[in-house]
Amino acid sequence: MASQAAVGTNEILRTSPLSGSAATPIRFPVLGYLAAVLRSFPIGSWVLLDMGILFGGIALGFELFVNGQILPYTHVSTWHGWATLGGTFIFASLVFGLYERETLWSRSRILTRLMLTCTTAPIIAYAIIYALMYTQMSRRVTALAIIMQMIVGGTIRLTACWALHRVPRNLILVGPGVISNALIRAFQQGFLHEYQLAGYVDDKPATSDTISGSAWLGTTEELPEIRDRYNIQDIVVGAEAATDQTVMSTVLPCLRRGCRVTNEATFFEKATGQILVDEITPHWFLFADLQVHCQRRQALKRAFDIVTALIGVVLAVPLAPIIALAIKLCDGGPALYSQTRVGQNGRSFKLYKFRTMKVGAETNTPVWAVQNDPRVTFVGRFLRKSRLDELPQLFNILLGQMSIVGPRPERPKLVTELTRHIPYYNERHLVKPGLTGWAQIGFRYGSSIEDAKRKLQFDLYYLKNISIELDLIILLRTVGVFVRGAC
Repeated sequence: MASQAAVGTNEILRTSPLSGSAATPIRFPVLGYLAAVLRSFPIGSWVLLDMGILFGGIALGFELFVNGQILPYTHVSTWHGWATLGGTFIFASLVFGLYERETLWSRSRILTRLMLTCTTAPIIAYAIIYALMYTQMSRRVTALAIIMQMIVGGTIRLTACWALHRVPRNLILVGPGVISNALIRAFQQGFLHEYQLAGYVDDKPATSDTISGSAWLGTTEELPEIRDRYNIQDIVVGAEAATDQTVMSTVLPCLRRGCRVTNEATFFEKATGQILVDEITPHWFLFADLQVHCQRRQALKRAFDIVTALIGVVLAVPLAPIIALAIKLCDGGPALYSQTRVGQNGRSFKLYKFRTMKVGAETNTPVWAVQNDPRVTFVGRFLRKSRLDELPQLFNILLGQMSIVGPRPERPKLVTELTRHIPYYNERHLVKPGLTGWAQIGFRYGSSIEDAKRKLQFDLYYLKNISIELDLIILLRTVGVFVRGAC
């Protein structure tokens, strides 16, 4: 059995067998205690914390704006208004998932859900007050309370997110198989930074050749001892092991010891935001319960696309002439470029972009886009990095050919080639292609069939989890890409 120092209460191990180096403790062990508390922090505690921040903002607002009064103790009806604001904040927080445990693991989720909550809560509160109650609320006091909630509440949650990522959860694999190779790659490529792979448990140690880089810790009979020795919080069970009753009789009792037990496919999807293309079958589409053809969801998404695209057009109007002039001065060619792409249900359309390549760089034979492409002009490099070259596609969105968020559209010849080599590639066309997408923020430019397969894993995840909330998360992270590229 591989030896490794036990994880005690005074130190948390930071390396995994993948690194090939000895484990070292975190410099600040208090993070271990903080992370342990945050992982078990009940919803009620977060509610009390938010209410404290909100009513602290209200008290400060009365001190600053309402004749120096700390709080209007004698005006009972005014208290009804502030209580309504508190109640609508809790309601909106529950609706948008601000108190869900997964929220703390993602900065973009924290910011998106807090923004939605802080925007929706006062709107509902004012609607209730003016329609049903004989009272009023100071707009300045309300604004200060909401701003304090966004700043203080957001800072606390972002700090919690940082602490959780600094102290990874210890994980072991049980009965590793083919999917475990994908998990190992995910560890090596940084997709599972909140987890530390301690090793794997298997009754057939010879399978270590299939997951080189991870340590064999013992047999399934030794699982209880291994779990305690390495302070395991997550157990991932392989597909073959999940059908073995003897193995499962050893694994399931770990649930009572506070371990999270999942199968490999589910864990991979939740942890990486991808679907393993090589492991899915036609039955996956039956059980995934895709909502891409739900009429209400389509109508809501279309309204979201139109509003967002119109806002984008207004913001792009001052930039467009500057970009066009820069392209013209660079090499004298046209500013706009159009190309045939494959859209929803395989229908082709003309996609518009600001030209980033030299005139005549594109031929009838499609060529993979790569980073540092020599065909790209000086101005084009900046436009690509900042994503400003995509601005003309706002008109494709208004025409209904594209959506704000979705899989990126490809050229017909590439689609034909990729469909032959990648299973279920055509299923990405169940939805409209997007200006940005889950694959675009999670993966680099594709330059091979293997890269296209990896991007499809992100696209299938989007198909399965499509929602306005996910669209907002993708938009928020795309804005981050734009800001970093423009700086």
